[in-house]
Amino acid sequence: MTLQRPDETTLHAWVDGELQPDAAAAVAQWLAEHPEEAARMAAIQAQNAGLQALHAQLLDEPVPARLIRPLQKPALQWRWPHALAAGIMLSVGLGLGYGAGQQRSGLLPTDTAVQLPGFVREAAAAHAVYVPEQRHPVEVAVQQQAHLVQWLSKRLGVALKPPVLEAQGFHLMGGRLLPGESGQARAQFMYEDQAGQRVTLYVSVLKPGTTATSAPASFEWSSDGASHGFYWIDGRQGYALSASLPRERLQTLANAIYQQLS
Repeated sequence: MTLQRPDETTLHAWVDGELQPDAAAAVAQWLAEHPEEAARMAAIQAQNAGLQALHAQLLDEPVPARLIRPLQKPALQWRWPHALAAGIMLSVGLGLGYGAGQQRSGLLPTDTAVQLPGFVREAAAAHAVYVPEQRHPVEVAVQQQAHLVQWLSKRLGVALKPPVLEAQGFHLMGGRLLPGESGQARAQFMYEDQAGQRVTLYVSVLKPGTTATSAPASFEWSSDGASHGFYWIDGRQGYALSASLPRERLQTLANAIYQQLS
């Protein structure tokens, strides 16, 4: 059965987590069948995460006393110069949140979400879209693993090898082809354990000359609240492991994957 396209209001409500479970599942299923729209929603999620992380430390600070006391000046004091200044500050904030999410400037602490490479934000969004899927969690199932590996390797232009994680309690379910930034192909492999917990390994090939390609192959931690994981860059390939698992268990999985891929 072909699902009807959700309207923009529904899509943005899904991005913000405001839909009821049944409605959210329907939108996720539709996005799973429309990778271009899924990539667009992923970009919106990444932008939102960047804006939220820009001044995340302020959320834990107490409300300033001057904002609690009744205003001493009449409301008429809020005139157009103040409104103009507020508008400019909002525009600058939006620009910083979006722009910082698109590059690694090195001017901000490395543990802020806005510093994440593009492929890591893509991986988190793809994980959120496809992991809840019951009928179509993967595009090509593990029963066709040889075809899956050959197909994805051809599209990404590198020889891929999905890691074997049986010793860590996870079996390969399959994978899918996903769009990345600038139309580049990405690969996602999905694994599941006996308890139904799923993890995804997102594989990208970085453009030649990209600053990040010279980075050493070391693990970095990322978290967006709902899911988290490790990512690393090895040569021109970027990897992102995502799941809703304890950090220690994810570390074990990341180590096993790195050893096999190296």
